[in-house]
Amino acid sequence: MSILSEQSVASSGAHRPKDAPLTDPKTLGQTALPTQPLSESANPNAESTAASAPPRALPSAATEPLSKVNQQQRLQYICQHPSLHSGDLSVAAAVITQVSVEVLSVDRVSLWLYDAETSLQLCDSYDVACKVHASGVQIAAADFADYFETLQQREGLQIENVSASCGAFSTSMQPLEGLIRAGLLSSGAFLELPVRTEGKLVGVLWCELAQPHRWTALQQANSVAISLLTAMAVDARQRHSMSSTLTHQRRQLKRETIEREQAEQAWQESQRFIQGIIDASTNILYVDSFADGSNFYISRWIQNVLGYTPADVQKMGPHYLEKLVHADEKPQMATERKKLAAINDGEVVENEYRFRHRQGNWRWLLCRETVFQRDEDGQPTQVFGTATDITKRKHAEVALKEFNEELARLASMDGLTQVANRRSFDEYLVQEWANVGSGRSALSLILCDIDYFKSFNDTYGHQAGDVCLRKVAKAIERAVKRSTDLVARYGGEEFAIVLPNTNAAGVERVAQDIQQEIKTLAIPHSQSDVSDCITLSLGIASVTTTANSHPDMLVACADQGLYQAKYEGRDRYSLGEIEYP
Repeated sequence: MSILSEQSVASSGAHRPKDAPLTDPKTLGQTALPTQPLSESANPNAESTAASAPPRALPSAATEPLSKVNQQQRLQYICQHPSLHSGDLSVAAAVITQVSVEVLSVDRVSLWLYDAETSLQLCDSYDVACKVHASGVQIAAADFADYFETLQQREGLQIENVSASCGAFSTSMQPLEGLIRAGLLSSGAFLELPVRTEGKLVGVLWCELAQPHRWTALQQANSVAISLLTAMAVDARQRHSMSSTLTHQRRQLKRETIEREQAEQAWQESQRFIQGIIDASTNILYVDSFADGSNFYISRWIQNVLGYTPADVQKMGPHYLEKLVHADEKPQMATERKKLAAINDGEVVENEYRFRHRQGNWRWLLCRETVFQRDEDGQPTQVFGTATDITKRKHAEVALKEFNEELARLASMDGLTQVANRRSFDEYLVQEWANVGSGRSALSLILCDIDYFKSFNDTYGHQAGDVCLRKVAKAIERAVKRSTDLVARYGGEEFAIVLPNTNAAGVERVAQDIQQEIKTLAIPHSQSDVSDCITLSLGIASVTTTANSHPDMLVACADQGLYQAKYEGRDRYSLGEIEYP
């Protein structure tokens, strides 16, 4: 036989809160005495020693028996003590044991907590002579099997003379033999009171006297009351751990019926509170079947977001989300459901979907889902999800994207002619130059200059000159038809055209098309020496390799061709010669 652990706690120990004094100053004393171990029996693990050790003797109680009125007052003190209902069992046990000693006129009262048929754990013991509280001792069921076998079957036990009964060891005494030999019980009178909640044994009270004693009817009645009060304290702790919403509620635990009614009322209030939070939430809350996607629950906020009532959703049947989601998002939803089947508890899968509103328009929702319930094999059976309306955010994102694209376009565009600017030309030329170097086909460039444009501005004015530049730019764009070609304003009245995948023959055809479009414009130019209308001089260049060279070489070659065209009389194009280093 063994005692697994043992410690003593003084009556002024750390378990007592400041706002809940243990002792009544008038009756229970005000001075904390030094701690004292509950049992001082020598080595209970050794059977021979335990068998020979005499039962521990208790000193006689120092207090006189209380009157019936005073006993009732003490019981009322226990009943009204805040710890009895707060869930603080350590304080409540200390109050019960200390007051019970006086009410029952015994030497010691101990409260043991019963733990799933494995042990008895000492919650608190009070010795009236020493005025000391003790706790922490553990009695293992394996060491005291006889006692544990009968503990649940008895409605209590009272022995008037333990010492006298030990000789014969009657049927009632046999379960106590090991406890007596281990020095855990005194040799006088003994009273055992089971503590039950909802018919389940949760603890036991030991009331001990150092001397033999005949238990009176009043003592028995008071002991039953103390047992009920102890059950209330244990039950309060259990209720406190199960629901924080019930912790601070003061209940009258006089009858089990009242207790259940109060618990049901608190549960209903809690449900109403939770429902109020759900109704006030701007998120859609839902619980779906993982197997077929049918809905078990959905909050009323769905009507504010999508126009459907919870009843409408229920009528949609299985896979109702797939019926509402945009066709483009259905593959993504199927993928996310597969992810959901493989995630661990607590993990969340989220994605953004478009759902059809009752009126036919589309709303963007951010859906976050997690496994709500699993079967015995660990497979998900129910899914809990929240859906947040992000339509405004998505519209803002689209507007911002369009705005940024417009800014990028404006940053890369010539403000007057609405074609690409010089910076865009430089970047695009470098890009396409690299493509030629990676083995792609030829790259060609055209530089255009409006003939005698200064004279045009001097004659017709700068506003007319701006109109002329815009018309020339549009004419060049009409001649350059491919999306990969770039028309840019190079500077002043000069334009540049980058032609990827275009050889020398191809660039000549484009130059001819540009000249034709300019002639079609027929913009009058009375000061031109080559024509009565606006004309262009063009320099063209083409490369098929970029080894050991730079894009500036292609620009210089086209510029050479432009100079040659002007030298030869303008209103023509000329091919510049590439000079490789």
